[in-house]
Amino acid sequence: MQALTPVFYGSVNRWECDENDHLNVRFYAQKMHQTLVAGLLDLGLVTPTELPATLRQLTAQHMRYLAEARIAAPLTGMFGLLQTTATDFTVLTELHNTQTGQVQAAFTHHFRTPLFQADLATVSLPGHAGSRGLSAEPSAYASLALAEARAHGFSTIGRGVIQPDECSATGELLAHMYMGRVSDSMPNLWAKFAEPETAMTRGDGEEGGAVLEYRMHYDGQLSVGERFEVVSGVRQLGEKTQHFAHQVYSVDSGHCVVAAEAIAIAMDLKARRAMATSPARRAAMARFMLKPID
Repeated sequence: MQALTPVFYGSVNRWECDENDHLNVRFYAQKMHQTLVAGLLDLGLVTPTELPATLRQLTAQHMRYLAEARIAAPLTGMFGLLQTTATDFTVLTELHNTQTGQVQAAFTHHFRTPLFQADLATVSLPGHAGSRGLSAEPSAYASLALAEARAHGFSTIGRGVIQPDECSATGELLAHMYMGRVSDSMPNLWAKFAEPETAMTRGDGEEGGAVLEYRMHYDGQLSVGERFEVVSGVRQLGEKTQHFAHQVYSVDSGHCVVAAEAIAIAMDLKARRAMATSPARRAAMARFMLKPID
């Protein structure tokens, strides 16, 4: 087994930070995408000509967020091949703080296409990566059409039209922009969790939130000019953790293009640590609990 290979160097920009004053999940995904592409090309796993077709075969990503990446943090993107078979392959990417070596996040990427080289060197999945609170299997709600999702308790939190600057040269929405569109929609979810006079506040300097783990399964793609809808609901609530389901649909077809689940926490922005969800807030969130799949 080989060590991970450094293939990307960057940093956290002010405009990439959210209301919690740390790197937003959209830009974790964007930097991981650069790491993924650079690694595939640098290690000769795919050629530049093969790359677009390979990226279309991305079927699943699992994401662990291990440490906050704050403004101006220097970042190194690390790449390794986890496994390859006659039908598919899986890659590990990590973002490290260049100065301290601390692992900020670890993503696995699964592709439904083979690599044709023989005797490829692989790396082991480290203990800090892979599934923890989320199953590696697709969400139980992934097969639902949009109307069915609404009937199971999903609420619309995002809607819009895919823009050219979000897409590849061939007009398909870039992988990290699915995360971006869900992230853009989240304030609408927080707004649903309380009445206006007791509305949840984010970015007020005292309380925020953070994602610990994310899983996304892809079944199709959105293209430039296409209308989309993001729907979300609550799967489980713990004392500190919140388990959400998010799904991205094509409005025209009603088909679920991305099914995602996430484990999040409320965060004390002064102490920079997890905090318990208040009983009142937990009760407000419980109103959006999803109906189980029969």
